[in-house]
Amino acid sequence: MKRRRRMTAVGVFVVGMTIGLLSFKGGALAQAAEPGTGAWSGSGALGFLGNTIDGTAFALNFNADGFLTRNVSFGPLLQLAFTGDMTQVGFSGQAKYWIAIPETGNRAKLVLQAGLGFVHADFLRSDTSWLIPLGVGLDYAVHRSLSLTTTFLLNFTDLDTGPGTHTNVMPGLTFGVRF
Repeated sequence: MKRRRRMTAVGVFVVGMTIGLLSFKGGALAQAAEPGTGAWSGSGALGFLGNTIDGTAFALNFNADGFLTRNVSFGPLLQLAFTGDMTQVGFSGQAKYWIAIPETGNRAKLVLQAGLGFVHADFLRSDTSWLIPLGVGLDYAVHRSLSLTTTFLLNFTDLDTGPGTHTNVMPGLTFGVRF
């Protein structure tokens, strides 16, 4: 059962990234590494989410960023988390502030983000709660249309799926690509 869920999670990530790359290869996303006003960028990442209602979980994150300026973007964030017995889905709207790191030729950026949304988890019983993801990340452009990313998020929530399964803060670390 655990292996099947892991394979399903990896399959979801691969299919999502493939669709994203094929859908956004042209147009505004071709400038993803250095987006300008009005451009859109998409990304996917995998990693871990700690302190869930069932311990540490395998995590998949997908997001899109619409740039208002070169330094400010808004967009959705979808967080998926899986353990052997639990599935968790979080969805939030995120605001991001992109800060160019000096002496990197504008290739590396520090990304500060905050959002508001909801999270749903199935474990002993189901629960849905509010979600406030706050985080920091690093974005490094390896090509004009491709960046490597790493993101650390603190997810604040009030999930409770039964006796002894309450959680308030779930730290997550993911590594991925932005196109």
